[in-house]
Amino acid sequence: MEELRKLSNSSELNKIYRRNGKVGVVTSGGAFNYVMDAVQRNDLNVDVFKVTLTHPFPDELLLEFIKDLDSVAVVEEVDPIMEKEVLSILGRNGIQMAVHGKLDQTLPMIYEYTPNIVMEMLETVLNQKIPKNQPSNSDLSIPERPPTLCPGCPHRSVYYTVKDAVNSMGLNDVIYPTDIGCYTLGITSPYDAADYLLSMGSSIGTSCGFSKATKQNVVCFIGDSTFFHAGIPPLINAVHNKDRFVLVILDNRTTAMTGGQPNPGLPVDGMGWEAPEVSIDAIVEATGVKYLRKINPMNIKKSKETFIEALEFDGVAVVISQHPCMLTKGRRSSKAELEVKQEKCDECAVCLEKLACTAIYKDDEGKVRIDTKLCNGCNVCVQVCPERAIGVKK
Repeated sequence: MEELRKLSNSSELNKIYRRNGKVGVVTSGGAFNYVMDAVQRNDLNVDVFKVTLTHPFPDELLLEFIKDLDSVAVVEEVDPIMEKEVLSILGRNGIQMAVHGKLDQTLPMIYEYTPNIVMEMLETVLNQKIPKNQPSNSDLSIPERPPTLCPGCPHRSVYYTVKDAVNSMGLNDVIYPTDIGCYTLGITSPYDAADYLLSMGSSIGTSCGFSKATKQNVVCFIGDSTFFHAGIPPLINAVHNKDRFVLVILDNRTTAMTGGQPNPGLPVDGMGWEAPEVSIDAIVEATGVKYLRKINPMNIKKSKETFIEALEFDGVAVVISQHPCMLTKGRRSSKAELEVKQEKCDECAVCLEKLACTAIYKDDEGKVRIDTKLCNGCNVCVQVCPERAIGVKK
C-alpha cells in the first residue's frame, strides 16, 4: 500500500488544472465533467484537482494543490469518501481550511449530480451569482422507448412459456422473485414476471422465505453469471430446508447485461484464455435437487411441458434454460427471413401482446408486420401464432 501511495502521488492519471483561483475543487469520475463544464463555461477562477487513482489517496498531490488556496470543495457522487480523505490529510498536517461538500451540506448527500447542482455549490463557495443551464423549449414530440429485451432474446421465450404454463394449469397469484440481469426486464408487461428483487442471489433466497410463508406457487429467475456469483448458497439452503418452488436458471452463455464478459460456465476465462468450464448441472445435482431439467427455450412446446412438470413437483425444481444471447458475436438464429402471411392473419395480436417481440409491429394500415432488420430469425413467433400465419418469406 505504501508503494501504491507513492504511485498515486506520481501518477499522470491524477491531474491539477490551475486557473489562478483561491478556491479549489477536488473531484473524480463523471462529476469532473460537471465541474469543468461549470468552470469553463462561466470562466471561473477555480482550480480543479481531478483524482483518477483514488486509493491510496494522493496525499502529497493534495497538499501541493491546496497550498495557495483559501478553501476547497469536494465534488463526488455517492458517499463522501474523498471528502473524508481530504479532511484527514488536512488534520494530520495541522492545516486550517474550509472543506465544502456533502458533510457540511453544501452538496446533497443523495442524487446523481448535474451541472446545475455543481453551479449552485460554486455560487455558495464563491459567493457570486452563476447563470444556470436552461432547458431549451421545443414542441418536438419524442416517442417513449422503454428498456426492452432484444428481438430473439431467449429470456422472452422463457417468460412467455412460463406464463402460458401457469395459465394452462389455472394457477392464480403466482409469486415471481427475480434477480439482477437483462432478465430483470421480465417486470414489464405483458410478462409481469418480476414481483420482488433485492440483490444478487436474492431470487432464490427470498423464494425460500415465500415457500415457508405462503402456499402460493413460486417461480424465480436467476442468470448463469449471477447463479455462480450468489445463487449457490441459497439453493443449498432451499434443498436442506425442504422448500418448494421452481428455479429457472437462465443460461445465455455470457454476462450479457454488463457487456458480454465470460463466467465460470464458459470454457474461457476473463482474459480469453482456455479455462475449465464449470457445469451448472453438476452444481445443482450436488446440492441434492431431485428435479433437474435442461431446455432449449426456443422450443416452446417442450419448454411448456417441462414447466408444467416443474410446477407440479413437490420440492425444489430446477429448470436450466440454455440458449446463447443473440448479441453474442452478432449471431443470428436463422438466415431465412420471416413474414406475416396476411391472408391467414386474423390480427389476434398474440405475437404483439403476449410474446411482445420488438421486431413485430403494426403498420399504418393496422396490418401486423415483421421488421426484417430487427428480426433475429428465432422462429418463436412461428410457434406461438395460433393461425400459423407467420412463416419463411419465399
